[in-house]
Amino acid sequence: MPFKIINYLSKDFLFCLFVVLMIFLSLVCLIIFVEELIFFKEKNKENLFYIITFLTFLKIPSSLINFSPFIFLFAGIFFFIKLRKNNEMIPINLAGLSKLFILSVPSFWAFFLGIFIVFFISPISSFTLKNYEKLKSYDSNNDNLIIVNKTGLWFLEKNNNDINMIRAEKVTDQSFSEFYNISMYFFDKDFSLTERIDSEKVNIKENNWITTNSKIYKGSTFEKIDNFNYKSKINLDKLKFFFSNPNTISIWNINDEIKLINNRGYSADEFTIKFHKYLSLPFFLFSMIILSTIFTINIQKNFNNFIYIFLGIFFGIVIYFLSDLSIALGKNQDIPLILSVWLPVILICVFSIINLTNIKYK
Repeated sequence: MPFKIINYLSKDFLFCLFVVLMIFLSLVCLIIFVEELIFFKEKNKENLFYIITFLTFLKIPSSLINFSPFIFLFAGIFFFIKLRKNNEMIPINLAGLSKLFILSVPSFWAFFLGIFIVFFISPISSFTLKNYEKLKSYDSNNDNLIIVNKTGLWFLEKNNNDINMIRAEKVTDQSFSEFYNISMYFFDKDFSLTERIDSEKVNIKENNWITTNSKIYKGSTFEKIDNFNYKSKINLDKLKFFFSNPNTISIWNINDEIKLINNRGYSADEFTIKFHKYLSLPFFLFSMIILSTIFTINIQKNFNNFIYIFLGIFFGIVIYFLSDLSIALGKNQDIPLILSVWLPVILICVFSIINLTNIKYK
């Protein structure tokens, strides 16, 4: 008997989850499509509809993962509403199974699917989002290329018919105003090296890169100069975004990325936050299901469906605000950074456990 009930409740919950997922998917598709339409409205590209549709498709997985706590919250709400309004909990209770047993089924699925999302879906979303960023950069009239690897930070930019390549060993601050151990390579249109500049340090002020203690190599000769002023078109805002966009990194690679960025002299706080968001997601989704019982099976009164939707949105906004506030405190070092990610999850879990004790004896 319990196995049949578990099978029935599982199918019921997964159906509710699918319905809510489709609703969120439709909203996400619409929002992203409109954003891309606004972005491309003045670019006069051919096959615009197909380009926008493809970019929308690439961005959807990452957006859905970000919305996953709220998807599971609403799925839990509608699952328990359905059980209550169809009076399905009464025969289950008469079979000797408590409300806690009913709750355990969707909670298990939430935790299991959370693990599945983290280790199997998030790598796909990271891959698609990385490709989305690359394609968008091609349509942003930006010829700059930025790469970070074990040899340093590499920048490539086109200047008329010439190509300039810059390598920096490390950055010294979060504003990207200073790089150390710089090498600049200047190529002509045939990609033949015409000049190379080595410098101990470069100070960046807007588009001016001013080197210190430089050596300029031309062929087999070189000369030393104190300062060299290089006009760059490199978008530092794009560079900062590159260093602070952990959504493009898979959980399987994020630890290596943290080490790499730290070695380059930049803070990897955003990547540390993302890593622990990945780890906490199964517990977050689990707590969302338990939280959904507060105004469904754990109260005696039946509300209108719109009231349930309003309560779900209200709780979602509160959780989103608390999560952002906690992470902001972590970034300001008011609380430990890792704790700032886990604190909202811990608070929701504690609140949910208190709620569980009330359910147990009803």
